[in-house]
Order: sequence, then structure tokens, then C-alpha cells
Amino acid sequence: MPRLTGNRCQCPTCGEYFNGVQPFDKHRAGRYAKPGEWQGNRRCLTVADMEARRFIRNAAGFWCERASAEHAMQPRAHGFSTHRARGAMVGMHPTTEAPR
Repeated sequence: MPRLTGNRCQCPTCGEYFNGVQPFDKHRAGRYAKPGEWQGNRRCLTVADMEARRFIRNAAGFWCERASAEHAMQPRAHGFSTHRARGAMVGMHPTTEAPR
């Protein structure tokens, strides 16, 4: 079973794993219920539907959107930590708790 870390998620309806919130959202199709309706016609895309929309499953088993060639060629930002230090938000003192 893949580990859910960061923005990775698992759909509670179909059980598929997604590499982020955006591909997860895009695997849902149909409309939401309108006011006064019991339910809309929202559903999960099938594996065949996702493949037709150029989703790919990465080596870790998560569905991803295939990056365009243009996007893949863009340089990544260097020098930024992937984890924020405690209190890293502007104006927050490291020993101050965030308001609840």
C-alpha cells in the first residue's frame, strides 16, 4: 500500500491513489447536486478514462497527470527546503503558537 505523505491522497470512493490534490480532483466527473436535489451525478473516472485523459501511474503507484513537454523542461527552484521550520511563517515567533 502506498504511503500518503504531503498532498498525496486516496479516493474514498474508488480506492485509487493520487500524487496530489489536483489529479484527485480531476478524476471526479459529473455535476454536483443542485439545491433541492438528493444527489448529482458525480463519479470517479475509470482506469480507462484516466488513461484516455493521459493520466499515468508513477513508480510509487500514484496516479499523476502527465506533464507537458513545456512543463517538463522548466527548471525547478533550488535552495528551498521541502519542509518548513517551526514558526517559518512571516511575523510568527518560533515559540509562539498559532491561534486556534
